[in-house]
Amino acid sequence: MTVPVPPSSFFYGLFIGSVTYSFFRFLSPVVTSRFGTSSLQSNVSKLNSGKTYHYHSLLPSTIHALLQIVGTWGVVFHGRRGLDYDHANADVKSMLSPAILFDEQTFVTYGLTPFGPTVYMGIFVGYLLTDTILAPSFKDMEYVYVVHHLAASLCWTYCASCRIMQNYASLLQFCELSTPLMNLRQILLVSGYKSSDLSVTITSLSFFLVFALVRVAPIPFLVRNWVYRDFGSVRDLVGMGGSAFLTMFVVVHVALQLGWFGIMCGKLWGIAFGKVKPAKNGKKKL
Repeated sequence: MTVPVPPSSFFYGLFIGSVTYSFFRFLSPVVTSRFGTSSLQSNVSKLNSGKTYHYHSLLPSTIHALLQIVGTWGVVFHGRRGLDYDHANADVKSMLSPAILFDEQTFVTYGLTPFGPTVYMGIFVGYLLTDTILAPSFKDMEYVYVVHHLAASLCWTYCASCRIMQNYASLLQFCELSTPLMNLRQILLVSGYKSSDLSVTITSLSFFLVFALVRVAPIPFLVRNWVYRDFGSVRDLVGMGGSAFLTMFVVVHVALQLGWFGIMCGKLWGIAFGKVKPAKNGKKKL
């Protein structure tokens, strides 16, 4: 039995994601010391090892998010040329589940960059694995993020190996659109701003709205498509075990997004009605 492996384009992306993360992770202290305000530098120097790790991962996190936003834009909004449904030239391809259509080319002629969607899947996994490897310890990273990173890496690698779910992966990678705002909020808090200050309030509300738009609003359509359109086609390719694993992934993703969104709604409700005091600092990410 031949064990499926990801295409070469995935490994190219894996390398790019790992190198990019490492470069900007080690560049972060330099940027902070040369361009950070005195209060930011002072506050960063007082952070413990875990919080220091989280702070210096904000720069590579933001760079990675920008790469994913630009790289997956074309797939999310216009599809993969020659594979996804073309309203202008509808044919039998429109009857296929897009979850079993896979473009493994390294270079493509669609999208905002010359790199194909599989490259960006690899970049995503390279970022997650390197973020985990460079953490001082799993405790400093926080175990929930260790599990998140490793589980997502496993899922993305499995999908790339089996040539499935590329449209789902691209959509979830595009959800990084909310990440730069979250990171900006954290930098402001570390700089000494309070969460009640106008700049932090605007950033927080912007993050909340973008999170709701790109992570929560698509959930009903994602679940509908998986249940009624894609599950059967994927099961025919990878069997019941593989499709059950991917179903679990979809369920966990939905639960996490709704759970985080519920926490944000609860905090906003408490702040608006004076039941919760705004925090002076926060975590790296939700």
